Amino acid sequence: MDYKLIALDMDGTLLNSKKEITEQNKVAISKAMAQGVKIVLNSGRAYDGIAYAYKELGISGADQYMINSGGNIIESLDKKVIYKKVMENNACEAIARNLKFEKINYVLIDTEGNSYDSYQEWMEKRMLNTDLAITKFMVHTHKRNLEETAEKLHQEYDAKFFVVITSKRDIEIFPKEVNKGKALEKLAKRLKIKPEQVMAIGDLDNDIPMIKFAGLGIAMDNSPENVKAISNEITADDNHSGVGQAIEKYVLK
Repeated sequence: MDYKLIALDMDGTLLNSKKEITEQNKVAISKAMAQGVKIVLNSGRAYDGIAYAYKELGISGADQYMINSGGNIIESLDKKVIYKKVMENNACEAIARNLKFEKINYVLIDTEGNSYDSYQEWMEKRMLNTDLAITKFMVHTHKRNLEETAEKLHQEYDAKFFVVITSKRDIEIFPKEVNKGKALEKLAKRLKIKPEQVMAIGDLDNDIPMIKFAGLGIAMDNSPENVKAISNEITADDNHSGVGQAIEKYVLK
């Protein structure tokens, strides 16, 4: 298959455990770009937490794109937003009230990546900048409590929101139609790229929607078994340039 777009998660995928991009990953990405392949970083991070990686990879320009905040926002590298879906304040208030009642610690994350320990703190900040909006709730828990807390949140919020495990200790709550796969589908359509021309690589539950959307969905070897099970292929782990190895094997001519 002649792949035209490669979507990459960052933490645990493009970045190794030291939060570095390995030389093998850089070289493979550079060669793929020389073939005309689009590289799209698809991350739970906000713009600034992704932009530095594009700079390190030598990618720039108004015709290059990122998907940030877990699928809430699609924007070009010159910060032109082409899609954004955020949480309604009423919904945020209700969730915050319920999580506090359940004694579940949370932070709210806004469109610039800022975090707030309470809904009241968020509203005070929003009074100073009405352009800001909430993209998601992040629930941080102990590893031993992750599955139990996730199940509780799924039961409470799945009907109206998208609840997903995003790290070994974090669970996030998004608007219902927001995930990495939906955003990747929107961007691919905009670029007139078919799903079968897309390769996506990720490592955790929040990467499952984009792995399923892509014609070739690849799990990192450091992924949990449920992510590997839905993937077409498995590449090496994040500390052994799994991204670079996958690009070399499936994309480079």
